[in-house]
Amino acid sequence: MNDTPAYTARLTKSLDEISWEDDDFIEELRQTAQLFRPFSQAMDAFLVERGYQGDISDAGEKALFIRAAFADAGMEAPREVRKWFDGQPVRRETVFQICFAFGLDGDGTDDFFRRFYTRERSFNCHLVEEAVYYFCLNNGLTWTDARDLLRDAPQPGAGDGEVVYTGSIIAALNGLSTKEEMAAWLRANIGKFVGSNVTACESIRRLWGIVAGPDGLLLREREALPSLLNDAATGRKSALRAGQEGLKPWDACLAIFQLDKGSVKRLETDRSLKPMLAHLHDAARDSFPDRQGIDKILRGDKVSYERVRKWLVLLTFYAFWARRAVERGSYAADPGDAARCMAETDRFLVDAGYPELYVGNPYDWIFFYAARDEEPLFLFRYIFNELLAGTLEAHP
Repeated sequence: MNDTPAYTARLTKSLDEISWEDDDFIEELRQTAQLFRPFSQAMDAFLVERGYQGDISDAGEKALFIRAAFADAGMEAPREVRKWFDGQPVRRETVFQICFAFGLDGDGTDDFFRRFYTRERSFNCHLVEEAVYYFCLNNGLTWTDARDLLRDAPQPGAGDGEVVYTGSIIAALNGLSTKEEMAAWLRANIGKFVGSNVTACESIRRLWGIVAGPDGLLLREREALPSLLNDAATGRKSALRAGQEGLKPWDACLAIFQLDKGSVKRLETDRSLKPMLAHLHDAARDSFPDRQGIDKILRGDKVSYERVRKWLVLLTFYAFWARRAVERGSYAADPGDAARCMAETDRFLVDAGYPELYVGNPYDWIFFYAARDEEPLFLFRYIFNELLAGTLEAHP
């Protein structure tokens, strides 16, 4: 039986069961984090979808089923298969091997990353290896075919400085159908494989200008609308100052969450929010948007897929709701706004080669939850202010 619909249904139901007005709100969030299944449980669901009828609690029997699939595909199974069910992390390369072994196509691989692996995007076609995997999986070729193509492909060099977008590489790959065509294309186009995340990082830099620039949404919002940081006694707003290029990255990060700089400083973490994220699921904490991440993206440094994706989701979400709040003079959402926000975020993600938002992803769940509120941006910020307050209370 496929339990994935039941899994997502439980998480979707939880969106309506938790209220920020509850006294034990943070505890409810912590309990929700326990609903997100680890990879071992996700693999259980996947194996059942692929016809496994044995004892779902028997790791050895499940490992035999997986090894048989690898053998049928002419592949050697990873030695650590059984340990997947004991919590051992699974490498990205191994995930692609699983997709080949079980005969998934390109769409099936996208779905596996989105529903079962959940931690990263699927194909990063700026990498030679993953461009080859994309081609082979979409054309019914085997893992052996993929390794043959990679063995014979030239090594990527420094490139010619031309910006190559993921979409253009994918479009070219979609025009190929044979192993020989792919080999010839690789020889002629190896210079394209010198960078990654170009589209996503450009989107982030553009959004950063809209959000944190000298006339950005953060400054306009602070000027026009009430803040969680208003002085209750005087009604005055906390200062938010920008230079000629806009806000400093750390100031902008705090302003997006409307966290008080003095309170965050008490965490004694050198401008990091990590201690206050302890109640979140580890997959939500991993690569959580931070000053270091946005600094690297703005400089054009190499950044992990997950870090880029999480920044892209955060900035798209904030820009959507802040723009409406500034234009309307209110944080209140109109009917249909939540769906429009999710659709806009999905568009940014898909255009950059990332999977759409998924309620089974612990990080994405936060945005689904906030978007359903009458004042989404307020609720989003309230979550992180409560996390900060709880952390400071526990460790004064």
